[in-house]
Amino acid sequence: MLLKIILIFIAGLILDLLVTKYTRFISEKKIAGATILSGIITIVNFVLLTVILNGSSDSGIMNIFAFASGNSLGTFLALKKL
Repeated sequence: MLLKIILIFIAGLILDLLVTKYTRFISEKKIAGATILSGIITIVNFVLLTVILNGSSDSGIMNIFAFASGNSLGTFLALKKL
């Protein structure tokens, strides 16, 4: 269970960094990069939501916290870099 939580945390972190890159591509009007990342982000989001929601109620809550924590750290790192 701990390994799954760590993997979901890392996935949330990477996903947030991808969203940041996607937003940058849009602001720079890089159509191809934004289009590709849009598809990747959508697929990853639905896969992660499926993994999170398929757990029991106790582990599901922990998975949600792990994902949110990964997203938060991703936002912090992306903004710290700027």
